[in-house]
Amino acid sequence: MRGARESKSATVRAAAAAPSRRQQSRWRREQHQQRLLYIAVAALVVVVALIFAGGLLYDNVYRANQVVAQVGPDSITATQLLDEIRPQSQALDAQAKQFGGASDQQVSDYLTQQKRSMPDQVLNDLIDVHLIQQEAARRGISVTPAEVDDKERETVAQFQASQNPAPTEEPTATPEASPTSEGGAALTSLTPAVPTAVPTVAPATTPTPVPTLEESAYGSAVQQFLDKNSLSEADLRTQLERSLLQDKVQAAVGQDQVPDTQPQVHARQIVVATSDQANDLLGQLQNGADFAALASANSTDTATKANGGDMGWFAKGMQSSKPIEDAAFSLQPGQLSSVIQDSAGYHIVQVIETDPARAVPADQLTSLRQKAFSDWLTGQRSSQNVKISLDQSEKDWILGRLGVRP
Repeated sequence: MRGARESKSATVRAAAAAPSRRQQSRWRREQHQQRLLYIAVAALVVVVALIFAGGLLYDNVYRANQVVAQVGPDSITATQLLDEIRPQSQALDAQAKQFGGASDQQVSDYLTQQKRSMPDQVLNDLIDVHLIQQEAARRGISVTPAEVDDKERETVAQFQASQNPAPTEEPTATPEASPTSEGGAALTSLTPAVPTAVPTVAPATTPTPVPTLEESAYGSAVQQFLDKNSLSEADLRTQLERSLLQDKVQAAVGQDQVPDTQPQVHARQIVVATSDQANDLLGQLQNGADFAALASANSTDTATKANGGDMGWFAKGMQSSKPIEDAAFSLQPGQLSSVIQDSAGYHIVQVIETDPARAVPADQLTSLRQKAFSDWLTGQRSSQNVKISLDQSEKDWILGRLGVRP
């Protein structure tokens, strides 16, 4: 038995040492199949890795750098838009915590609705930022870091004052004040009680002082402000710089388009509810009836009725009704308009006097210049220099990074 086993083992060793052609062919086939299997597995791993890497590359590079708007020479990418949205989204989340957080279904639904509207809203705001920055560069307007520092301190101080209002002291009569003036009017002045202080009356034109904070209190105050608004200090300074730049550009555009003196008219009007009544009153006026008397007796405009319909002086752009304004500026002193219809009713306008270069009152000038800037910005937005290409897939990409399901 031992001899038989030894003989068989020797045969195997001999076959291994000198395999037959059939054995060699079979081994080669097995080795080739094994190599093919290894290659197939490696290729599959490479394909999966490429697909995964391609998805990451597409999502984080290609999609992130998609241009969602073009403003003149400036491109706004999806990533830039997302960076603008994030602070506002975080601020919404912080506010939601005060009302029960995302666990409250109504609050959660409201948050989702607000966030879904953010891409379009914030993109419009960002376009305005670029338009203002480009106009500022064209005019040589800039904002210095020192101006941003001052604005930041003012903003934080105002916030701190609103969070920690000073206690109101009981007013006391000043001992120096006499009971009455020469004309009999009471002069009792009420001011907070301050020991040994002599109260004085500040002129009406004195501006309200800008609130300030001591240096020792500023650090904690600014951090409280940032936490309250879910902002970094860099975000805050960016917002303040943009606000200051807008103020400067608005002032420059307003001064260009709305001079201090302008052609103005002094007019009066009668407003009634029906065309028949308006035509009847117009006939009476054409026959010599007194305009002020008819206005006082018939006009439905409570703002001017008591003054005989007197509208005062106004420049172009100050009247809410353009038909009334156009009519007034087309008339000579003493002339009557025809019956004019607008949403308020039926009007008859008469110009009392005109002035080709009358100084515009400060409040009207501010309003006109604000409107001029608003009109300028609207025109810039609708120009061919602004092209918006934000589509739904890009909105979904942004919303996904905010944690909102597309």
